[in-house]
Amino acid sequence: MTDSKYADYAEQLSRAMRGAGTDENTLIKIATSENLKERIKIKDKYKSLYGRDLLDDLKSDLSGNFSKVMLALYKDKYEYDAEQLYLAMKGAGTDEDTLIEIIASRPVWMLKKIKNVYKKLYKNDLENDVKSDTSGDFQKMLISLLQCNRSENTEVDTEKCIKICKELYNAGEKKLGTDEHIFNKYMANCSPAELMTIAREYHKAYGKPLMKVIDSEFSGDIKTLIKTVLYANISPSEYFSTRINKAVKGMGTNEKILNRVIVTRNEIDIDIIQKYYKLLYSKDMLEDIKGDTSGNYKKLLVALIDKK
Repeated sequence: MTDSKYADYAEQLSRAMRGAGTDENTLIKIATSENLKERIKIKDKYKSLYGRDLLDDLKSDLSGNFSKVMLALYKDKYEYDAEQLYLAMKGAGTDEDTLIEIIASRPVWMLKKIKNVYKKLYKNDLENDVKSDTSGDFQKMLISLLQCNRSENTEVDTEKCIKICKELYNAGEKKLGTDEHIFNKYMANCSPAELMTIAREYHKAYGKPLMKVIDSEFSGDIKTLIKTVLYANISPSEYFSTRINKAVKGMGTNEKILNRVIVTRNEIDIDIIQKYYKLLYSKDMLEDIKGDTSGNYKKLLVALIDKK
Protein backbone atom coordinates (compact mmCIF):
# COMPACT_ATOMS: atom_id res chain seq x y z
CA MET A 1 0.00 0.00 0.00
CA THR A 2 1.29 3.47 -0.85
CA ASP A 3 1.81 6.26 1.66
CA SER A 4 -1.06 8.20 0.07
CA LYS A 5 -3.37 5.24 0.67
CA TYR A 6 -2.47 5.16 4.36
CA ALA A 7 -3.18 8.89 4.49
CA ASP A 8 -6.52 8.38 2.73
CA TYR A 9 -7.54 5.71 5.24
CA ALA A 10 -6.45 7.94 8.13
CA GLU A 11 -8.57 10.78 6.74
CA GLN A 12 -11.57 8.47 6.39
CA LEU A 13 -11.16 7.35 9.99
CA SER A 14 -10.92 10.94 11.18
CA ARG A 15 -14.07 11.93 9.27
CA ALA A 16 -15.92 8.88 10.60
CA MET A 17 -15.38 10.05 14.19
CA ARG A 18 -15.58 13.83 13.65
CA GLY A 19 -18.45 15.81 15.13
CA ALA A 20 -21.68 14.37 16.43
CA GLY A 21 -22.24 10.68 15.78
CA THR A 22 -19.90 8.04 14.39
CA ASP A 23 -19.79 6.37 10.97
CA GLU A 24 -19.35 2.80 12.22
CA ASN A 25 -19.67 1.31 8.72
CA THR A 26 -16.54 3.12 7.58
CA LEU A 27 -14.66 1.98 10.67
CA ILE A 28 -15.70 -1.62 9.99
CA LYS A 29 -14.83 -1.44 6.29
CA ILE A 30 -11.30 -0.14 6.91
CA ALA A 31 -10.56 -2.48 9.82
CA THR A 32 -11.65 -5.59 7.93
CA SER A 33 -10.34 -4.79 4.45
CA GLU A 34 -6.67 -4.68 5.51
CA ASN A 35 -4.47 -7.08 7.49
CA LEU A 36 -2.88 -6.31 10.86
CA LYS A 37 0.41 -5.12 9.38
CA GLU A 38 -1.46 -2.58 7.24
CA ARG A 39 -3.73 -1.50 10.10
CA ILE A 40 -0.67 -0.72 12.25
CA LYS A 41 0.67 1.50 9.47
CA ILE A 42 -2.71 3.23 9.15
CA LYS A 43 -2.65 3.87 12.92
CA ASP A 44 0.86 5.35 12.66
CA LYS A 45 -0.17 7.59 9.75
CA TYR A 46 -3.22 8.77 11.72
CA LYS A 47 -0.96 9.94 14.54
CA SER A 48 1.43 11.57 12.08
CA LEU A 49 -1.37 13.54 10.40
CA TYR A 50 -3.49 14.51 13.39
CA GLY A 51 -1.20 14.29 16.42
CA ARG A 52 -3.74 12.01 18.07
CA ASP A 53 -3.70 8.35 19.02
CA LEU A 54 -6.20 6.38 16.95
CA LEU A 55 -6.86 3.98 19.84
CA ASP A 56 -7.74 6.89 22.15
CA ASP A 57 -10.14 8.32 19.59
CA LEU A 58 -11.78 4.96 18.94
CA LYS A 59 -12.13 4.36 22.68
CA SER A 60 -13.85 7.70 23.23
CA ASP A 61 -16.23 7.21 20.30
CA LEU A 62 -17.17 3.54 20.69
CA SER A 63 -18.48 1.30 23.44
CA GLY A 64 -19.14 -2.31 24.43
CA ASN A 65 -17.81 -5.31 22.56
CA PHE A 66 -17.74 -3.39 19.30
CA SER A 67 -15.17 -1.08 20.90
CA LYS A 68 -13.17 -3.99 22.37
CA VAL A 69 -12.82 -5.79 19.04
CA MET A 70 -12.14 -2.61 17.06
CA LEU A 71 -9.37 -1.57 19.46
CA ALA A 72 -7.87 -5.08 19.41
CA LEU A 73 -7.64 -5.02 15.61
CA TYR A 74 -5.21 -2.09 15.75
CA LYS A 75 -2.92 -3.65 18.35
CA ASP A 76 0.22 -5.66 17.74
CA LYS A 77 -0.70 -9.34 18.25
CA TYR A 78 1.90 -9.86 20.99
CA GLU A 79 0.72 -6.73 22.77
CA TYR A 80 -2.87 -7.95 22.55
CA ASP A 81 -2.05 -11.34 24.08
CA ALA A 82 0.09 -9.71 26.79
CA GLU A 83 -2.78 -7.37 27.62
CA GLN A 84 -5.24 -10.26 27.83
CA LEU A 85 -2.93 -12.13 30.21
CA TYR A 86 -2.47 -9.02 32.35
CA LEU A 87 -6.22 -8.43 32.59
CA ALA A 88 -6.72 -12.11 33.50
CA MET A 89 -4.58 -11.57 36.62
CA LYS A 90 -5.33 -7.93 37.46
CA GLY A 91 -7.20 -7.26 40.68
CA ALA A 92 -9.04 -9.81 42.80
CA GLY A 93 -9.48 -13.27 41.34
CA THR A 94 -7.92 -14.91 38.30
CA ASP A 95 -9.34 -15.70 34.87
CA GLU A 96 -7.77 -19.16 34.52
CA ASP A 97 -9.57 -19.80 31.24
CA THR A 98 -7.69 -16.96 29.52
CA LEU A 99 -4.34 -18.05 30.98
CA ILE A 100 -4.93 -21.58 29.74
CA GLU A 101 -5.99 -20.62 26.22
CA ILE A 102 -3.10 -18.26 25.53
CA ILE A 103 -0.21 -19.97 27.34
CA ALA A 104 -1.15 -23.49 26.23
CA SER A 105 -1.93 -22.72 22.59
CA ARG A 106 0.75 -20.25 21.48
CA PRO A 107 3.89 -21.67 19.81
CA VAL A 108 7.24 -21.20 21.53
CA TRP A 109 8.43 -18.37 19.27
CA MET A 110 5.25 -16.45 19.98
CA LEU A 111 5.30 -17.04 23.74
CA LYS A 112 8.83 -15.63 23.86
CA LYS A 113 7.66 -12.41 22.19
CA ILE A 114 4.59 -12.17 24.42
CA LYS A 115 6.84 -12.46 27.50
CA ASN A 116 9.09 -9.66 26.23
CA VAL A 117 6.16 -7.37 25.43
CA TYR A 118 4.55 -8.13 28.82
CA LYS A 119 7.75 -7.08 30.59
CA LYS A 120 7.92 -3.87 28.56
CA LEU A 121 4.27 -2.94 29.12
CA TYR A 122 3.78 -3.96 32.75
CA LYS A 123 7.32 -3.75 34.20
CA ASN A 124 7.13 -7.27 35.58
CA ASP A 125 7.90 -10.79 34.43
CA LEU A 126 4.89 -12.70 33.17
CA GLU A 127 6.21 -15.76 35.02
CA ASN A 128 6.25 -13.88 38.35
CA ASP A 129 2.69 -12.67 37.90
CA VAL A 130 1.51 -16.18 37.00
CA LYS A 131 3.29 -17.55 40.09
CA SER A 132 1.58 -15.07 42.38
CA ASP A 133 -1.88 -15.71 40.89
CA THR A 134 -1.88 -19.53 40.64
CA SER A 135 -0.89 -22.54 42.74
CA GLY A 136 -0.26 -26.27 42.80
CA ASP A 137 0.16 -28.46 39.73
CA PHE A 138 -1.67 -25.86 37.63
CA GLN A 139 0.98 -23.29 38.51
CA LYS A 140 3.84 -25.72 37.88
CA MET A 141 2.69 -26.55 34.38
CA LEU A 142 2.07 -22.92 33.44
CA ILE A 143 5.59 -22.08 34.61
CA SER A 144 7.00 -25.03 32.63
CA LEU A 145 5.23 -23.82 29.49
CA LEU A 146 6.55 -20.28 30.02
CA GLN A 147 10.14 -21.59 29.92
CA CYS A 148 9.55 -21.94 26.16
CA ASN A 149 11.58 -25.14 25.92
CA ARG A 150 9.12 -27.10 23.79
CA SER A 151 10.95 -29.12 21.16
CA GLU A 152 10.47 -28.13 17.55
CA ASN A 153 11.30 -31.59 16.21
CA THR A 154 9.30 -32.48 13.13
CA GLU A 155 11.25 -35.73 12.62
CA VAL A 156 9.70 -38.04 15.20
CA ASP A 157 11.53 -40.90 16.93
CA THR A 158 8.60 -43.31 17.27
CA GLU A 159 10.45 -45.67 19.61
CA LYS A 160 11.18 -42.77 21.97
CA CYS A 161 7.50 -41.79 21.87
CA ILE A 162 6.46 -45.37 22.71
CA LYS A 163 8.73 -45.24 25.77
CA ILE A 164 7.11 -41.96 26.80
CA CYS A 165 3.69 -43.62 26.45
CA LYS A 166 4.82 -46.32 28.88
CA GLU A 167 6.00 -43.66 31.35
CA LEU A 168 2.65 -41.88 31.09
CA TYR A 169 0.81 -45.17 31.59
CA ASN A 170 2.90 -46.02 34.66
CA ALA A 171 2.39 -42.49 36.02
CA GLY A 172 -1.37 -42.63 35.55
CA GLU A 173 -3.59 -45.55 34.70
CA LYS A 174 -1.34 -48.25 36.12
CA LYS A 175 -1.13 -46.87 39.64
CA LEU A 176 -3.30 -45.49 42.40
CA GLY A 177 -2.95 -41.73 42.19
CA THR A 178 -1.05 -39.82 39.52
CA ASP A 179 2.56 -38.74 39.08
CA GLU A 180 1.67 -35.29 37.80
CA HIS A 181 5.29 -34.31 37.16
CA ILE A 182 5.63 -36.98 34.44
CA PHE A 183 2.70 -35.54 32.52
CA ASN A 184 4.07 -32.03 33.11
CA LYS A 185 7.49 -32.93 31.72
CA TYR A 186 6.28 -34.36 28.43
CA MET A 187 3.28 -32.10 27.80
CA ALA A 188 5.42 -28.99 28.28
CA ASN A 189 8.46 -30.12 26.30
CA CYS A 190 7.48 -32.47 23.46
CA SER A 191 7.00 -31.00 20.00
CA PRO A 192 3.55 -30.94 18.36
CA ALA A 193 4.61 -33.78 16.05
CA GLU A 194 5.83 -35.81 19.04
CA LEU A 195 2.61 -35.16 20.99
CA MET A 196 0.60 -36.36 18.01
CA THR A 197 2.65 -39.57 17.87
CA ILE A 198 2.41 -40.08 21.64
CA ALA A 199 -1.39 -39.72 21.52
CA ARG A 200 -1.63 -42.22 18.65
CA GLU A 201 0.76 -44.78 20.15
CA TYR A 202 -0.82 -44.54 23.61
CA HIS A 203 -4.24 -45.41 22.22
CA LYS A 204 -2.72 -48.24 20.20
CA ALA A 205 -0.83 -49.69 23.18
CA TYR A 206 -3.35 -49.26 25.98
CA GLY A 207 -6.70 -49.09 24.20
CA LYS A 208 -7.73 -45.74 25.61
CA PRO A 209 -7.38 -42.24 24.13
CA LEU A 210 -4.87 -40.11 26.02
CA MET A 211 -7.51 -37.36 26.36
CA LYS A 212 -9.74 -39.82 28.25
CA VAL A 213 -6.83 -40.76 30.50
CA ILE A 214 -6.27 -37.10 31.37
CA ASP A 215 -10.00 -36.79 32.10
CA SER A 216 -9.85 -39.63 34.61
CA GLU A 217 -6.48 -38.79 36.19
CA PHE A 218 -6.86 -35.04 36.66
CA SER A 219 -9.50 -32.52 37.69
CA GLY A 220 -10.09 -28.78 37.65
CA ASP A 221 -7.79 -26.28 35.97
CA ILE A 222 -4.82 -28.64 35.60
CA LYS A 223 -7.00 -31.09 33.65
CA THR A 224 -8.17 -28.32 31.32
CA LEU A 225 -4.61 -27.07 30.90
CA ILE A 226 -3.13 -30.47 29.97
CA LYS A 227 -6.00 -31.24 27.57
CA THR A 228 -5.56 -27.82 25.95
CA VAL A 229 -1.82 -28.37 25.48
CA LEU A 230 -2.50 -31.67 23.76
CA TYR A 231 -5.44 -30.46 21.66
CA ALA A 232 -4.02 -27.08 20.64
CA ASN A 233 -0.64 -28.53 19.64
CA ILE A 234 -2.03 -31.50 17.70
CA SER A 235 -4.94 -29.77 15.96
CA PRO A 236 -5.04 -26.00 16.65
CA SER A 237 -7.84 -25.13 14.22
CA GLU A 238 -10.05 -27.85 15.67
CA TYR A 239 -9.27 -26.64 19.20
CA PHE A 240 -10.25 -23.07 18.37
CA SER A 241 -13.51 -24.26 16.81
CA THR A 242 -14.40 -25.75 20.22
CA ARG A 243 -13.60 -22.41 21.84
CA ILE A 244 -16.02 -20.59 19.58
CA ASN A 245 -18.68 -23.19 20.30
CA LYS A 246 -18.10 -22.73 24.03
CA ALA A 247 -18.58 -18.99 23.57
CA VAL A 248 -21.92 -19.21 21.77
CA LYS A 249 -23.65 -22.38 23.00
CA GLY A 250 -26.47 -22.26 25.52
CA MET A 251 -27.92 -19.15 27.10
CA GLY A 252 -25.85 -16.01 26.80
CA THR A 253 -22.56 -15.43 25.03
CA ASN A 254 -18.99 -15.50 26.33
CA GLU A 255 -17.84 -12.46 24.40
CA LYS A 256 -14.38 -12.57 25.96
CA ILE A 257 -13.61 -15.92 24.32
CA LEU A 258 -15.40 -15.06 21.09
CA ASN A 259 -13.60 -11.74 20.68
CA ARG A 260 -10.17 -13.17 21.43
CA VAL A 261 -10.46 -16.13 19.06
CA ILE A 262 -11.83 -14.08 16.17
CA VAL A 263 -9.22 -11.33 16.65
CA THR A 264 -6.25 -13.69 16.94
CA ARG A 265 -7.23 -16.28 14.31
CA ASN A 266 -9.02 -14.32 11.57
CA GLU A 267 -5.82 -13.95 9.54
CA ILE A 268 -4.48 -17.42 10.34
CA ASP A 269 -7.03 -20.19 9.94
CA ILE A 270 -10.59 -18.88 10.35
CA ASP A 271 -11.75 -20.81 7.25
CA ILE A 272 -10.36 -24.08 8.64
CA ILE A 273 -11.90 -23.35 12.03
CA GLN A 274 -15.28 -22.99 10.31
CA LYS A 275 -14.86 -26.38 8.60
CA TYR A 276 -14.02 -28.09 11.90
CA TYR A 277 -16.99 -26.38 13.54
CA LYS A 278 -19.28 -27.86 10.89
CA LEU A 279 -17.71 -31.31 11.33
CA LEU A 280 -17.91 -31.27 15.13
CA TYR A 281 -21.31 -29.66 15.63
CA SER A 282 -23.16 -30.09 12.28
CA LYS A 283 -23.90 -26.37 12.43
CA ASP A 284 -22.70 -23.27 10.62
CA MET A 285 -20.30 -21.28 12.79
CA LEU A 286 -21.09 -17.94 11.18
CA GLU A 287 -24.83 -18.45 11.64
CA ASP A 288 -24.32 -19.36 15.31
CA ILE A 289 -22.29 -16.19 15.83
CA LYS A 290 -24.89 -14.09 14.02
CA GLY A 291 -27.58 -15.57 16.26
CA ASP A 292 -25.63 -14.69 19.42
CA THR A 293 -24.58 -11.12 18.56
CA SER A 294 -26.20 -7.93 17.32
CA GLY A 295 -25.68 -4.45 15.88
CA ASN A 296 -22.28 -3.15 14.84
CA TYR A 297 -20.58 -5.80 16.96
CA LYS A 298 -22.19 -8.51 14.82
CA LYS A 299 -21.34 -6.64 11.59
CA LEU A 300 -17.69 -6.42 12.60
CA LEU A 301 -17.35 -10.10 13.55
CA VAL A 302 -19.14 -11.22 10.38
CA ALA A 303 -16.87 -9.05 8.22
CA LEU A 304 -13.79 -10.54 9.90
CA ILE A 305 -14.97 -14.11 9.32
CA ASP A 306 -16.76 -13.90 5.97
CA LYS A 307 -14.19 -12.44 3.60
CA LYS A 308 -16.09 -13.16 0.36
